[in-house]
Order: sequence, then structure tokens, then C-alpha cells
Amino acid sequence: SLGLLKMDFLGLRNLTMIEKTINLVEKSIGERLDPDSLPFTDEKTFELLSRGDLEGIFQLESSGMRQIVKDLKPSSLEDISSILALYRPGPLDAGLIPKFINRKHGKESIDFQHQLLEPILSETYGIMVYQEDVLKVANQFAGLDLGEADVLRRGMSGKFRSMEEFTAVERKYFANCKAKGYDDQLTTEVWEQIKSFAGYAFAKGHSASYAVESYQSLYLKCYFPLEFMVSVLNNGGGFYDAELYLHEAKKCGGIIHPPCINTSDHPNIII
Repeated sequence: SLGLLKMDFLGLRNLTMIEKTINLVEKSIGERLDPDSLPFTDEKTFELLSRGDLEGIFQLESSGMRQIVKDLKPSSLEDISSILALYRPGPLDAGLIPKFINRKHGKESIDFQHQLLEPILSETYGIMVYQEDVLKVANQFAGLDLGEADVLRRGMSGKFRSMEEFTAVERKYFANCKAKGYDDQLTTEVWEQIKSFAGYAFAKGHSASYAVESYQSLYLKCYFPLEFMVSVLNNGGGFYDAELYLHEAKKCGGIIHPPCINTSDHPNIII
């Protein structure tokens, strides 16, 4: 509304860390891994993930996220993508993560609220997770066209093209739902779910890309833990201080040597 433009530029150091790990692995085994060819169904990698052994892992190593992952026990790349999208202010405040976990493990029945929502939200246990979910619900449930649905999404995230345009679409949502014969409680419940979530939603491509990076890190830590930890240290660490990553290297069987004027290099090395 002030005519100012906000731009985000992401510098993801984790990509460099993955590359450094692969370089160290190549020196160790004489073979270069292709991170884009790693199997996304590796059981040992998902066991590591479910244990919460996530120090150094992109997007997953904070204490809060580790606990959520241990409770969820992800079994697919889609699970990782979903939890990355849900670990944000709106879904957290709305209590959607416990719902997602309980529904995955069959501890809570899945309520789609309306038959039109089932094909949209079946992959995520009846919970809106991505921006695309908001667009599809507004389009297929409330009969808004996709342009109007995007006005709704943008308005709820505070990115108004114009307040008047958002208000008009809001009115149309409720009018369309009334014309479709939905009772007021259903209409309001779906609206509140959109409202609590849309302001912080990830696009699915964004979350899936992060999930791939997280999984690649997990795979490398699972099979090449020393190379991985050395790369984390050489890349400036992660969520924690260097001391923790040195301790993790020791847990993996590493012996930490002090700097040596004859053999040390500027980065940490494996000898």
C-alpha cells in the first residue's frame, strides 16, 4: 500500500556443503556421487531421520523440528516436504502439525469436511499444506476462478494488490458458498482454515526443493558421516556452534587432532 517492493534473495550454503561432502567422499572411495541420482526410498536414511539424528541437516536440525520429525517418523520425501511447509507460524498457531502427525499414524480420523476437498487434500491427510491447496480449495470448493483465488491467497499474506479487490473476492467466496447450498458453519470453517494458513504458505515446489536438499544431506550423513561433519564445519557450521559438530564427528568414530603446522590445511581435513 506504500508502493514499496520487498525482495528476498536466498543464499543457501547447504548446496556448497553437499558439494564439499561429495568432494571428500570422492577422495575417500575414488568414486564421485551424483546427488541428483540418490534413491529417495533408502531405509537407512529414513531410520536416521526418524531417530532425530539431524545435527547438520538442512532445515531439520533445530530442537523443535527434531522433535516433530521424531513424532512424525517420515517415510517419504512427501512427508519431509509437508513438514517443512507446516513448520511455520500460521500452521503452528493453528495446531495443524499435531493433527498431521496423528492422522498419518491413524490416531485421529481424517475429516475432509466436504467431498470436494478429498481429492485436493488426500495426500496431506485432509490438511492444507501448500499455496496450491489454498488455490484449489478456493477454486473447486468456493467456485472462485484461479485469478480470484490468488487474490485471496495474496491478501491473506498481507500482499494486497488492493484492499478493495481482496474484499470483493472475500464477499464472492461467501456468496458462492451460500449459492452452492453449504451451511454457514462449513463455509466459515473452511474460510478459517484458509485464513490461518494462507499467510505463511509455501508453494509446493519451494518446499519440495528444500525436502530434496534435506534428504541429500541425510543420505550423505547416513553413509559418509565423517565427510559430512567435516564439510559442515568447513562450511561455517549450521544451527549450532562448532563444538557440537566436533562432538558429532567423535560419535562417528573420528579422532580430532589439533592444528599441525606440517600437515594441516586451512579447512578441516580427513587424514
